[in-house]
Amino acid sequence: MKSYIALVAALLLLVGSAAGQSLTQTVRGKLYDIETQSPIPGGNIAISGSSLGTASNAEGTFRIANVPVGRHDLTASFIGYEPVTLPNILVTSAKEVVLNIGLKQVSRQMDEVVVKANQRKDRTVNTMASISSRTFSVEETRRYAGGLDDPARMASAFAGVTVGNIQDNAIIIRGNSPKGVSWRVEGVEIPNPNHFAGGNVAGGGFVSILSSQLLSNSDFYTGAFPAEYGNALAGVFDMRMRVGNNEKREHTAQIGLMGIDVASEGPFKKGKSSSYLFNYRYATSGILSKLKIIPTDQVPIYQDLSFKMNFPTAKAGTFSVWGIGGIDNVKEPEDADSTKWKVDFDRVKFDWNIKTGAAGVTHKLTLGRSLLSTSVAASGTSNIADQTRFDDQLQMRPNAYIKNNTATITVSSFINSKLSANHTLRAGATFKQLRYNLDISSTINEVPDTYQNMVKEKGSSQVMEAYWQSRYQLSPAIQINGGINASYFALNKNYSVDPRFSIKWQMADRHALTLGVGKHSQLEELRFYFVKQQNGASGYPNKKLDYSQAQHLILGYDWNVSSNLRLKVEAYYQKLYRIPGIADSSYSMVNFKQDWSFYSTLINNTKGKNMGIDITLERFLSNGFYYLATASLFDSKYKGGDKVWHNTRFDKGYSLNFLAGKEYAISRNRIVGINGRVNYLGGERKTPILNAESLAAKRVIFDESRAFEEQYPATCYVDFTLTYRTNKKRYAGTWALQIKNLLNAPIYSGPAYNYRDRKIEEQKVGLVLPVISYRVDF
Repeated sequence: MKSYIALVAALLLLVGSAAGQSLTQTVRGKLYDIETQSPIPGGNIAISGSSLGTASNAEGTFRIANVPVGRHDLTASFIGYEPVTLPNILVTSAKEVVLNIGLKQVSRQMDEVVVKANQRKDRTVNTMASISSRTFSVEETRRYAGGLDDPARMASAFAGVTVGNIQDNAIIIRGNSPKGVSWRVEGVEIPNPNHFAGGNVAGGGFVSILSSQLLSNSDFYTGAFPAEYGNALAGVFDMRMRVGNNEKREHTAQIGLMGIDVASEGPFKKGKSSSYLFNYRYATSGILSKLKIIPTDQVPIYQDLSFKMNFPTAKAGTFSVWGIGGIDNVKEPEDADSTKWKVDFDRVKFDWNIKTGAAGVTHKLTLGRSLLSTSVAASGTSNIADQTRFDDQLQMRPNAYIKNNTATITVSSFINSKLSANHTLRAGATFKQLRYNLDISSTINEVPDTYQNMVKEKGSSQVMEAYWQSRYQLSPAIQINGGINASYFALNKNYSVDPRFSIKWQMADRHALTLGVGKHSQLEELRFYFVKQQNGASGYPNKKLDYSQAQHLILGYDWNVSSNLRLKVEAYYQKLYRIPGIADSSYSMVNFKQDWSFYSTLINNTKGKNMGIDITLERFLSNGFYYLATASLFDSKYKGGDKVWHNTRFDKGYSLNFLAGKEYAISRNRIVGINGRVNYLGGERKTPILNAESLAAKRVIFDESRAFEEQYPATCYVDFTLTYRTNKKRYAGTWALQIKNLLNAPIYSGPAYNYRDRKIEEQKVGLVLPVISYRVDF
């Protein structure tokens, strides 16, 4: 590790000092009504602590020239609207800062109240949210130690969120399976947007496909989400793409151990308002393996593309075309030398290819006091894996073949109407045309003669969803949100109706109580509905599976200790029911991680309960310093077909997290950032092993009657990030060293039979992941 730090120090010396001149940049953007997105002319925009400022014009746009590089607070205000403060905006010499600032109209009851500018992180982009939600920015995904520019890894620092292990970015929200998280881009639900999605854990992957270069302020929810969010039990990532600079062409290049990135943005034609923005990345490991610099065995090769094109019109609204896509491949060659085999995986050969993508067209049109938004999108995943295995006679035999190809055409529309300054109504509908081509074959317990087809189906179905939600300012101190989500699954004619409600009481200037309740539902992956009847019978025993259901109850307290420090406490109770499980068994999908060859019959027989408390103490970045301390204490239980209450797999019990960082301006144009994170969390639950039976069978056999009675040891993860940022007249450069799992905490992957020692042993590895990169903006 010392060698990495020495390398970074040497690189910093090579960069040299920037010239002493004072570098400046332009800050510009648009001021608009956050509900209708209509422009706000005559608004005041000012750089705090300076004489720099301006007013928005008739189109709501503004421009502040000659802003010195560095961090600045920007305040925007207009009569009749709540002022906002955008804190610590990073101004660099390379790129203009383009901001889209939405203001919320003040209710009539608050006309005489002095409303102060806020910089609250719990004020989400979505104005319908009031509990268990927060916004996050692209700058945070880069700054938080351990984030690796990945929203999911960054979110693991938030209260109520834990992780499985650092090899995967799957997140566990309040004791729920990671598969309970819904992902959205530009308001459209999409497949799991990660490289090697679902390889180890359903709902996770290696790293996000969506480039942080394109990310705008986005929302993250951990419970009782607004009515517009269906098909989720645990949480929601609602990610937004920013709009490219429509006046000036700007570019970014980055090279690092995670990949080589090229990004560009600018106007299609100078003088016009349309713009483009894209980022392409290719895995560095892929390049090195193709050049034979590193071995090719089990080297993940991936690439991705993210883009957004924006086309404002004079009277027809704004059209945007957006998309993300990723291509992944990893191979493991055969090894016929049985003397080298230690565990069963060593006798396996596989080739795994995944293609994931989503693209759409979104149209937004302001109609008086209403906003009409319509999207048409196509998304899908092609997941093909071929695995063979040496049998005991050293003959290569088929072991698993997976073709899991799914696609969705989504048409959605909503209207957001500001009925008055006190009352906003949002209603929408979504239609999804599902397409699937499934072909899954596998052995049972790795026995070659049991190889059989378990799923084989090709066809289509539909999902229809509608929602209504309303926000009403009952008084200056009380705001209520209510709504309902209804969903229908045409494949089996099941439906779910889910009401949602929350109330916020601003008890005093700095103190607030919130209460949220909601019913939520989720469908399973399509492949589970088409598992074949076993024992030669025909039919699909899982086809009639109903929605999984959950009821969330949350009570929260917020204390804004000061302008840049807040304390947030949330207690919650979740009741899960109608979760699929196996009859007369402890097996339940509430514990699901991954099983591509799943072939069992399921029924909606599982109940569950999650309860806990999440505590957040957060100092927002101020004077170059920030910290985030969170504590989550929780209990997660379930009762399956065996009618016995068990711990769930994800009942870790607790997670303690401390994240902090400091920026040092070592000269006018150079900044060093030091960021660290410590995460101490309980271990994942595990089921005891039947040792004698396992040794006889030479494979692990679990005692399912004692499901998840045992627990892996607690783990302490330490992450560290060091950045060095320079501003030059024509470009800005950033060196970064990100080290994940600095102390080499063990990663447990489960038990396996050891052929050499003829015993069952726990598989664990140590992995320190150092990621060094250099980025230049110009």
